[in-house]
Amino acid sequence: MKKIYSLLFISLFLLSSCTTPSYIFLTPQRTGVDFSSGKWLLNELDCPKYSKDELTRETTKYFKKNLGERFFYIHDVNGLLVPRKIPLNPNKTKLKELKDGTGFDFFINISTEKNRSDFSSVELYQNEYTSGRNEASVTVEIYDLNLQQIIYSQNVLGTTGKASAQPIYPTQNSSKLIDNVSLYKNSNQLMFGALKKIFKDLDKKSVK
Repeated sequence: MKKIYSLLFISLFLLSSCTTPSYIFLTPQRTGVDFSSGKWLLNELDCPKYSKDELTRETTKYFKKNLGERFFYIHDVNGLLVPRKIPLNPNKTKLKELKDGTGFDFFINISTEKNRSDFSSVELYQNEYTSGRNEASVTVEIYDLNLQQIIYSQNVLGTTGKASAQPIYPTQNSSKLIDNVSLYKNSNQLMFGALKKIFKDLDKKSVK
């Protein structure tokens, strides 16, 4: 019985209307970073609990690939003197405190925000007048603790949704379920997509 339900869901998924999300870079960041030297520390991600594990795994995978044994996650290092939450865009005083409290050369700070969530992942029987959107953003900042300055800052906004549109020639809507399924990226998926966009930006602009 479970197999039948699974096959039914896959069929609905393949035949349903899937909205394509858009990702917008909000920060004019022209340069990347130099991955070739230094010890790097990733802070605990400032994001909802339900998305933290997945985003942390993706972030760790990315920086491990580029830094190898020079990359560390903050909860895997003992003896650090660091506040749990580091604000974005810290001043020189805060960066000096991070240097003194960690001894690391570079610090990675990531924050996410769920801005709007009008639709669930699967919506049924929406009409032409339905409108709304799902929206989430991710900010990645990297600090050079020796120079006490921000060397990379990027903010990407992910959105997906539906605009209200009254048809010129109204038609009778289908009553079949398969014709009335709409799929949307939820906030967790939008965060994940925005994070991957930032990593692609880093790949394109950085020295390895």
